[in-house]
Amino acid sequence: MFGDLFEEDFSFISNNHCEKGKKSKPRDSEPPAPRDFTNLSGIKNQGGTCYLNSLLQTLLFTPEFREALFSLGPEELGTLGDSGKPDAKLQRLFAQLLLLDQQAASTTDLTESFGWNSQEEMRQHDVQELNRILFSALETSLVGTSGHDLINRLYHGIVVNQIVCKECKNISERQEDFLDLTVAVKGVAGLEEALWNMYVEEEYFENENLYQCGTCDKLVEASKSAKLRKLPPFLTISLLRFNFDFEKCERYKETSCYTFPIQINLRPFCEQVAAMEDTIMFISEMWMN
Repeated sequence: MFGDLFEEDFSFISNNHCEKGKKSKPRDSEPPAPRDFTNLSGIKNQGGTCYLNSLLQTLLFTPEFREALFSLGPEELGTLGDSGKPDAKLQRLFAQLLLLDQQAASTTDLTESFGWNSQEEMRQHDVQELNRILFSALETSLVGTSGHDLINRLYHGIVVNQIVCKECKNISERQEDFLDLTVAVKGVAGLEEALWNMYVEEEYFENENLYQCGTCDKLVEASKSAKLRKLPPFLTISLLRFNFDFEKCERYKETSCYTFPIQINLRPFCEQVAAMEDTIMFISEMWMN
């Protein structure tokens, strides 16, 4: 399944470094450092990829994601030499992190598989943006395999936005798919308050700010709200920590205290249909941009 995982790469060695018929390492080459007392392997930073490394460690220690990826065989993944196969590169990286006695593994092959060059690797990206790039690349490469629905099955959810006319009671609604939820940090004490503001509090159209009801065919008072219609097995939360200071014309990062529980009851934030299911969930992924 893992191809030449345990073979050493001598492709970078020129003939000047080799005796006839033999392969040898350059004199300044050293074997990778072994794992330390934690028995865990880290991930090398390519220059500005610490955000990527934290995301990959999170995915590695999500058993359902890891096991689904490892269940894909060579006939589905193709060859590891195919640079356009992020699924194969990610499976290989996970195998290195779990099986090889080395202090850290490289993500170069993985980032190259979804089109990043050296400039991209040095630029500090947003972890939410990176997650969407990685998931999109995986979904594309998994088409036609048994893991074709992996991302959708584990991380896809639905939010429904509704506007209710106060006169005819007509409900206008729009569904939105999500792989992660972005929640506010500014002005709130923690995650539960942010979710309450997003999915319990209502916005009202009244006075000079009225709603054009298609059924009544006139401007009316109305209420607007949002609810979680479908919850994924793994709910990913992204904290919106950056805001814009209009006086200084610059972005700044919120550094105030922000609390979030290990376990949370999502029932108050769900539509009635979704709330019928078990909505006590562990927050397994929390991103701080």
